[in-house]
Amino acid sequence: SSPQSPSLLLPSNEKCHEHYTTEFLYNLYSSEGKGIFDCRINVLGHLQQGGAPTPFDRNYGTKLGVKAVLWMSEKLQQVYSKGRVFANSGDTACVIGLRKKVVAFSPVTELK
Repeated sequence: SSPQSPSLLLPSNEKCHEHYTTEFLYNLYSSEGKGIFDCRINVLGHLQQGGAPTPFDRNYGTKLGVKAVLWMSEKLQQVYSKGRVFANSGDTACVIGLRKKVVAFSPVTELK
């Protein structure tokens, strides 16, 4: 996909509904996207490396998750206009992490 392609992060939980599995959602978006965007399945549990997470890891993960959801909510309010979302600037696709001991959002375009 090109740098201009739309991005969507769809967090899901296999226990939410017996029919709306990760595979079903992947197939749905792949079919309905009609080539406008690419779909990939990325199950984070399969990517985890290392040993068992410590209480610090769990607490930190929860804090980053809350900050990420709040950021997405604020960003959606900023880019929503007349019933549409205009998320076409570089700061609408970001990753969260530490930058000089401070939690920061970095635009994906600046990661390289």
